[in-house]
Amino acid sequence: MTQSAFILKTTVRSLKLIGVMGALLGSGSVLASGYHFGTQSASNQGVANSGAAEVMDASTIFYNPAGLSRLDGTQVSGVLNVIIPDGEYSNIKTTTATGKATGGGNGGNFGVTTAVPHAYLSHQINDQLTVGVGMFVPFGSHTSYDEGWVGRYQTLDSQIKTLNLNPSISYKFNDTVSVGVGVSAQYIHGTLSKALDLGLAVNPALSGNAAYDGKSEVEGDDIGYGFNLGALFNLSDSTRVGVAYRSAIKHTLEGDLKFTVPARLQPTPIGASLKNTSASLYVETPESFSINAFHQINPEWAVTADYTWTGHSRFDEIRIKANGRADSVTVTNWSDTSRYSVGATYSPNQTWSLRAGLAYDQSPESNEAERIASIPDSDRIWYALGGRYNFDQNNSIDLAAIYVQLKDSTINRKPLDASERSAGSINGNYSVSSITLGAQYNHRF
Repeated sequence: MTQSAFILKTTVRSLKLIGVMGALLGSGSVLASGYHFGTQSASNQGVANSGAAEVMDASTIFYNPAGLSRLDGTQVSGVLNVIIPDGEYSNIKTTTATGKATGGGNGGNFGVTTAVPHAYLSHQINDQLTVGVGMFVPFGSHTSYDEGWVGRYQTLDSQIKTLNLNPSISYKFNDTVSVGVGVSAQYIHGTLSKALDLGLAVNPALSGNAAYDGKSEVEGDDIGYGFNLGALFNLSDSTRVGVAYRSAIKHTLEGDLKFTVPARLQPTPIGASLKNTSASLYVETPESFSINAFHQINPEWAVTADYTWTGHSRFDEIRIKANGRADSVTVTNWSDTSRYSVGATYSPNQTWSLRAGLAYDQSPESNEAERIASIPDSDRIWYALGGRYNFDQNNSIDLAAIYVQLKDSTINRKPLDASERSAGSINGNYSVSSITLGAQYNHRF
């Protein structure tokens, strides 16, 4: 094995290990639209993610790599986010494949409280060149319903977990223009499970009978590669504008499809047909484009703004390919989205900075007939508060909190693909919100 091949193999193994460690910490949901995690630093979280052009610290590696040009010396930032979601479903009329009302509860609080870390390092080589590396969670979603809920044939547990390793470099042409570029190695792990209406196969009269329910679970992981670009323009000593692009990343998750069959059906042809096998799931995480601005009004007050477009339309279906079985397809037909955010920072002295922000985030799910219970999304508003305390010129801490309120929504989904027919239909209302807490420590060497 050549030295370069050995290094590549070792890097991939290390990234998988880091990804597993990140997966153990969980992945957030109900923060940003779709399955975006939503925030990668507590500093920018305090202004509802509107502060990319301000360049607060080394987390600029995620938001705009060109911002590295504004960081002196060597700097590190460590971040911990805790997401506390509250998701409730209220049933209207959910039916089995035979049109009979599905028995069961409303699924409980399907949101899962999770803690997610991020870390960043920047190093200034000279007046023009700065390098850095970030490790962060760009995408994550986790919903978990009670086993016997009415929508169990649609979903039980759904998880998407990612971890992105992102080396970056920035070049400062002059006092006006800086550019940056980064490459990404992204680990992804996914799990999807749902109940199976096996009573339907025995006798249509037994459809929806929980005693005949089985279960399927598919699990897999993958590593994909992408890039990000950015530019930062200093229009004056007090005003900056930035643009940034993060590419889509293609993944083919390879893993296993496992079945659970009730004891009474195991010796039957139905039980014999449901054997564990290998499976794959194709996922392409979406690209995004951002434009943002920063203006220092006076020594105490500054304002920030951001617009971000995300190509969620890449997620048009969930297709599970299993060895020896027909594809299982869930049609999604998501749309591209826009997020608008503004923020303000008040710094009464060199020790304290106080922040606030507001954001409106569009949902890729706008049609109740195509909404999916595994990611029940809708338009949302972010309300953000935060602050920074500088211990000295080299050490600081950021604290932030976001309350996210999703617009109440309805799901009225009937089978959109032949493979969905056995799941029946689901019709009900969703009420979803979350609180996200963030803490960040920054050190300059």
